[in-house]
Amino acid sequence: MAVFANTSILVKVLECKEEKKGNKTSETGDYYWGMVDNAAAKDLFRIKCTGATKVRELKQAIAKEKGYAENIQRFMYFGGELDDARTLESAGMCNTDDPLLHMIPRQKA
Repeated sequence: MAVFANTSILVKVLECKEEKKGNKTSETGDYYWGMVDNAAAKDLFRIKCTGATKVRELKQAIAKEKGYAENIQRFMYFGGELDDARTLESAGMCNTDDPLLHMIPRQKA
């Protein structure tokens, strides 16, 4: 398998499904592991990082550069939620030449 020395990652921000649709509650969304009702990106941006970057550090950089609060950021990669202590390389970022990370923000309380 090839190893790529990526210096940035593309982040696709999706809108978390609404808890209610009209008068009925939505059990699951139609896209992205049932978490999203609309597959269209709410925001799309590239952010500098390396394989050694930890998810926690990525959240801090995104909060600073894009204004998404760290506590609402949730990253999905290859169908799983990334833990804050994990490096991007351990998640597989270096296995592709153009990695894409899905951010599905948690709904604010």
